[in-house]
Amino acid sequence: MDSSDVFRKRNLTKVNFEYEDLIGRNLSDSNMSGVNLKNRDIHNADLSRTDLRDADLSGTILFYVKLRGADLRNCNLSNAKLWDTDLYGADLQGADIKGADLFYADLRNANLGGANLSGTNLRHANFDGTTLTSVNFTDVNYDSPTFDTISGVAKVMLKKNGKLW
Repeated sequence: MDSSDVFRKRNLTKVNFEYEDLIGRNLSDSNMSGVNLKNRDIHNADLSRTDLRDADLSGTILFYVKLRGADLRNCNLSNAKLWDTDLYGADLQGADIKGADLFYADLRNANLGGANLSGTNLRHANFDGTTLTSVNFTDVNYDSPTFDTISGVAKVMLKKNGKLW
């Protein structure tokens, strides 16, 4: 077994990650619901299909992280750095993402129903096929490529409440 796979497919709900280096780790298919990863650096990690419901990832560096199909319902991602993060098909219903940086994030086919995106940077993010029901777009920074991937009422709300960069 590769040392980067030691956490793969595990129940990690009770683990204290305070002194664990998670950079580049494979945590895919694991149960991490409710864990505290606040202000951690876990860039280049694989958290695909991981259960992160109710987890605290506020202020966390998630550059180039794979969160494909992850369960992030009610997760705290406020002020997190999600540059070039793969959130394809992720469930982010009710997530607190305020103040986060989603530069070049792939959110295609994700569910952000009821998510708080206020004050986020959405430049170059891709929302093709994403559910954006009741999303808070207050003071969001976005650009034309991002705007073109959003449809329906969400597009109207983004234009009304966000800031074109």
